Amino acid sequence: MTSHRLNNAYEALLSCAPAPLFRKARDLYLKKYALDGRKSDSPLRLFVASESLNETISPDPDAPPHGRIARLEAMTDELALVHWQHPEPADHNAVERYLRDTWDLTSNPLLPCEAPWFRDSGHQQRLTLPKALIWIREARYQDVEQSLNNENP
Repeated sequence: MTSHRLNNAYEALLSCAPAPLFRKARDLYLKKYALDGRKSDSPLRLFVASESLNETISPDPDAPPHGRIARLEAMTDELALVHWQHPEPADHNAVERYLRDTWDLTSNPLLPCEAPWFRDSGHQQRLTLPKALIWIREARYQDVEQSLNNENP
């Protein structure tokens, strides 16, 4: 199970992220800002290593005939644990303590990476979560184009 703290941090991070339409800006944002928050002074920081997005549009049952619901779902199950501004891995005990005390995560195997985190920010290890983090947003709207097509056959 993913911790409540981690879910809240993921929610906060993605709530400020650029829209998926701006892919490069979003990727940069996720590499630059840690789940720990912008003012973290911890030598260890946790970042979203990969993200999958799913966008759907479906009819809105509460607003027929042209109502629609746009839904965006972001998921991640891989995080990067970064030893901030250090090219070597962090002490194993410090990593376990950080994951346990900050994120309520235990017994998660870490995979070392040869490449440092974004712009040489530090040594990184990858962490695969037992359950993916999920962030969902929905917006209701009227399909104006469809309405106009029906009015002007």
